[in-house]
Amino acid sequence: MDSDILRRLHYAAAIGCGAFAALGVHIVLTVFGVGIDAVLREANPGNAREMASALAWWAIAGAGFVGGWGAGAYLIAAARGRDFMARLAQRFLVAVVFAMATAGGVMSKSGNLGGTVDVIAGLTALGLGVFCAFCGARLAYLNAEQV
Repeated sequence: MDSDILRRLHYAAAIGCGAFAALGVHIVLTVFGVGIDAVLREANPGNAREMASALAWWAIAGAGFVGGWGAGAYLIAAARGRDFMARLAQRFLVAVVFAMATAGGVMSKSGNLGGTVDVIAGLTALGLGVFCAFCGARLAYLNAEQV
């Protein structure tokens, strides 16, 4: 396969994994009631709710960045034939997928979600996750080009 096509596939996979990680963190934080939508649920939210929403924003962005960077580093190591790193990262990614699927299942059982505020918060988390995952994947590939 052409190296340019392979690199684009790696970018897309790394961005997808980072966005998936960001959405997983968003799901977990929403289940605990400290998601980015905490401010939107009350007329006068107060400092504690604003702080929780801001920390959730940063946690989602960080998860997207780290997920994109980690998946990019994994794909680079796998493409270069580093077996130990590839096996270790593969097991870690399987564990992350299992944890996020469990969190999604827990969130689907709660009956109070699904309004306009939740749609806005979910789309915001998705956009933030994709952007930060792209930045993380780009950093992984820039670091790989220097090595």
